[in-house]
Amino acid sequence: MNTLLEHSCNYGMEMAEKEDQCLSNVDQVGGGIRKECCECCALAKELLRNDKNCVAPSAFGAECLRSFHQCCTKDSESKHISHRYENHSDFVDLLSVGDRCMSAKCEHLCTDRGGFAVECSCRAGYELEPDGYSCIDINECEMRDSVCPLPNSLCLNTPGSFSCVCLPGFYWSDIGSVCVDIDECLLLADDCLESQRCLNTPGSFKCIRTLSCGTGYALNSDTEQCIDVDECNLGSHDCGPLYQCRNTQGSYRCDPKKCGEGQLMNPRTGECTSMDCPIGYKPIRGRCEDVNECEIAGRCTQFEECINTPGSFRCQERGNLCANGYRMDRDTGFCVDINECVDGTNLCGDKQCINLLGGYKCRCSAGFEFNDTTKRCEDVDECKKFAGHVCSLHATCENTYGSFKCHCKDGFRIAKDARNCDDIDECSLGTANCTQKCINIPGSYQCICERGYRLGTDGVTCEDIDECTLWAGSGDDLCMGSCINTPGSYKCQCPAGYEIQEDGRTCKDVDECLKGECQGRDQICINTLGSFKCHVIRCPPNYVHDKNYKNRCNRLNHLCDSLTEEACKNHAVRISWEFTSIPRQEPISSKRTSITLFTVRGPTSPSSSVQFELKLKSAIPEKFHVIPAVRSNFLLQKSVEKNGAVIALRDSLDGPQEVTLELILRLSIYGVFQSKYVANLVINVAPHRRQRVTPF
Repeated sequence: MNTLLEHSCNYGMEMAEKEDQCLSNVDQVGGGIRKECCECCALAKELLRNDKNCVAPSAFGAECLRSFHQCCTKDSESKHISHRYENHSDFVDLLSVGDRCMSAKCEHLCTDRGGFAVECSCRAGYELEPDGYSCIDINECEMRDSVCPLPNSLCLNTPGSFSCVCLPGFYWSDIGSVCVDIDECLLLADDCLESQRCLNTPGSFKCIRTLSCGTGYALNSDTEQCIDVDECNLGSHDCGPLYQCRNTQGSYRCDPKKCGEGQLMNPRTGECTSMDCPIGYKPIRGRCEDVNECEIAGRCTQFEECINTPGSFRCQERGNLCANGYRMDRDTGFCVDINECVDGTNLCGDKQCINLLGGYKCRCSAGFEFNDTTKRCEDVDECKKFAGHVCSLHATCENTYGSFKCHCKDGFRIAKDARNCDDIDECSLGTANCTQKCINIPGSYQCICERGYRLGTDGVTCEDIDECTLWAGSGDDLCMGSCINTPGSYKCQCPAGYEIQEDGRTCKDVDECLKGECQGRDQICINTLGSFKCHVIRCPPNYVHDKNYKNRCNRLNHLCDSLTEEACKNHAVRISWEFTSIPRQEPISSKRTSITLFTVRGPTSPSSSVQFELKLKSAIPEKFHVIPAVRSNFLLQKSVEKNGAVIALRDSLDGPQEVTLELILRLSIYGVFQSKYVANLVINVAPHRRQRVTPF
C-alpha cells in the first residue's frame, strides 16, 4: 500500500513540474493521491513564484506535505538569496494574517471583508462547519458507494482528498490496472506448520490440518492445535440423572450421585430430598432400613418370645412353631391359617378386609394404600411420592387426606386442570401501579422509568433525578453557569459573556469584538472566554505602529544611525502582540501531556536558522485566591516545520488571570546572527472551566 501511495504521489509532482493541469481520474486506484500531491506541489511553486514564504498549511496530510516541501526545496535551491540583515523581517510569520483576521478563529482561510467582519473559508476537500470558522474534512468515501469501483479495492480517506488502494492481500498490477490476489502459498509467505497444508484464499490464506484430532478432541482454528472437548460443559455426555459427569482428557466419566445422611434420591430426577420413613423403619445410607424392635428388652412377656418382622415385631408363645399368621391346631397338630377378617383381629376398620394365607389386606380408597407392615390403609403423600410431577413448577404441592392440592405462587393463578399455573399479566390488568412504564415478567412485573428518572425504593414510583445536585462538587459540573433541575432533565443558565444554545445546556462565548468594541486609538479588541478586553498597543521609544497591523511596532530606521551593526542587531526589528484565551483548570493528563497555545514560524530557506527564548513577563491574578502562573508552567518546543516553535501549557492554570510571555527570536543567515524579533504572548485564563460533554 505504501509503495502505491508513493508511486502515485511522485507521479502527481511530475504533473505539477511540467506545468500541466492537475487532472486525474480519482476513481482509478491511486488517482486521488496523484491529484492531491500535484495540487500541493503547484501551491509551493506559486508561493515561490510570488516571493512568498513557502509555509505549508497545518492541515496538510503526510503525502501532501512531502510533495509541498520537495517542490519548495527544489525551486528555492535554484535561486540565490542575498539580503542585508535589516531586510529579513518578511521571513518571520508570527500568526499575522491581517488586522481582523489576526484575532479571528478561521481554521484554514480568512478573508478581511472590511468593517468588523471577516469571512472564513476552507481549502479544497474540506467544508465549513456550522460555527462559521472550523473546517472539517469531507469524507469522499462515504459520499457514494462507487467512489472506488475496481474489485478488491477500497477507498482511503485522506485530509482534503481520498485515494483508492488495494485491499490487504492484494497488489496493484499495471497490467490491466487491477488489484490482483497475492498467492501466499505459492510465494511461501504462509506460516503453516508441517502438519498443515496452505490453501490460498482471496486476499489471504488458510492453514488446513492434515491429521485428525481423534475422538474427544477438537481443532482450535486459531492455534491449529488439538484441544480436549469438555463433554460435561457442552452437555454431549450420556450420564443419566443419577450420575455426575466428570471430564477427563479425551473422554468423560459418569460417577454415581450420593445423597447425605437422612436424604433420599429421586430415581427420576436424581435430586436428594429429606426422607420420611414409615413406622418401624429408619433412614440409613439413603434407604429406609427395618428397626429390630426385639433388640429392646421387655418387648414380650417371659412366656413369649420376640420375633422381628418388617417394620414391626410379634410375640408368640414359646414352643409355637407356626409362622406369623398361622396357629397350631391342637387336635391335628398342624399349622392352620388365622382368618383375621372373621375373628376381628384386623385393623381395616370401615374398609373391606380380605383374608390371605398367613395374613390379610385391606381394600383402600383412592388416595390411600395398604401398609403391609402396619396392616392399615395409609394416606398417599402424592407431593413426595410424585415430586415435581403433580403440580406446575410455579406452584407448591400440599398433601391432603386422600388427595393433594396445588397452590400457585404469587404472580400466577391456577389453571383449569387445577395443576398448572398461568402467568398473571399485571401490566395489562392495570394492577402493577407503575407510575411510568411496566414490563411483564413471569410471575411478576418490572417498573422502569423514563430518562432522567430512577426507580424508588417501593419499586413502582419513578423519582426525578436531580442532575444538578448529583454532579455538584464533582469537579466536572454539568453547566458552565448555574444548573436548574427540571422534571426528568435539567437546564443551564450561562454566566455573563455567554449565550445559551438551542439544547438549553451548552453555553457559547459571545464575541463582543464583533459588536465594534474598542474603537480608541491604538486599541485592539481581544475576545476572551466570557468577556473581552481593550488592549492598548504602546510602542516603546524609537518604535512606531505598523500601518497595516495594529498589533505590531516596527523599529525606526534612524535608531541604528549612531550604533554599530552588532549593537543595532540587538534592537528588535519588530515587537508584536499575540493573544489567546483558555478555560481555567484545563485538564492535563498522561493522555494529553500539554496544550498548544501558540505556533511560531521563522524563515524556511536552507541558509536560515533561528534560536528561540521564552520568558515569563507577568502573571496578574484578577482574584486574591488565584495562584499566579510561573515560567515552569509553559513549554517551548521545536515544531516539525523548519525554524518553527510551539509554546504549550504543561500545567493547568487557575483563573481568572492574565499571563504575558515574552518570546525572543534570533535569526541567523549562514550561521551569522542577523536580527532579533520579540513577540508578547498574552494568555487570558477565564474564570470558568470548559463545559463538559453531558452523558444524557
